[in-house]
Amino acid sequence: MALVNVSGLRKSFGKTDVLKGVDFQVERGEVISIIGPSGSGKTTMLRCVNLLERPTGGRIEVDSRVLCEEQANGSMTFADKAAIREAREHIGMVFQRFNLFPHMTAVENVIEAPIAVKNVPKPEATARAHELLEAVGLGHKGDSYPMQLSGGQQQRVAIARALAMDPTLMLFDEVTSAVDPELAGEILLVMKRLAEQGMTMLVVTHEMGFAAEVADRVLFIDHGRIVEQGPAADVLQNPSHERTKAFLHAVLDRAPMEAEVEEAAEGLVDDLLVRPERIGGDDDGS
Repeated sequence: MALVNVSGLRKSFGKTDVLKGVDFQVERGEVISIIGPSGSGKTTMLRCVNLLERPTGGRIEVDSRVLCEEQANGSMTFADKAAIREAREHIGMVFQRFNLFPHMTAVENVIEAPIAVKNVPKPEATARAHELLEAVGLGHKGDSYPMQLSGGQQQRVAIARALAMDPTLMLFDEVTSAVDPELAGEILLVMKRLAEQGMTMLVVTHEMGFAAEVADRVLFIDHGRIVEQGPAADVLQNPSHERTKAFLHAVLDRAPMEAEVEEAAEGLVDDLLVRPERIGGDDDGS
């Protein structure tokens, strides 16, 4: 039985329809990458899975728990607060921004939820936090505060914090978008290891390389609808829908261009370092 079942999912903000009837399933141990242009509804769809956004219509079931369901008259029925809270204990989410508590160390950020939500004794939670930080390559940063960490390191602490609740499902929302490109690899490596360990993952991403290498399936969403979905290799290498083809061409064509711009910029910096007289005018002071 699928871990996640979503059918007819709709979400509106006022008169704006963001999701227009979305259907998908996630099997246990499966990694699904969600791709699409900005404003297509990717993040909203992800946030609906654990009811951080309350759907306008449709049905969501996670791990045999029906979180919401549309009735025959069009009204929505939601699980009670206790059931939603229990479901969320098994769903980890990592956001674009790290959302770490700035006044807490890395270890303190990781132990907060297990202690407060699951009543895990502090010594046990602390030992587990050190294990998780070690697993994401930050075993030596347990006493560091967020401001003392790079963006990539903060995001890895955020992943450790989500894993501290022992989730059955992990949701990742553009987790590399707020860090420097050179640091994104650190985060993607942690996610790849999680996938190899069998973690079920829904990943909103613009990292096509990650989607190709790690994802079992890819969902392409545009204007609030899933335009195409299927095995990662099929969707990314041989898409059947023209809109998918156009999107992938745009994304893949931009990558070499960005590399060329970066290389040109590095060449200019090297040139200035070799010939500092180019900064501020000619040698005669003009």
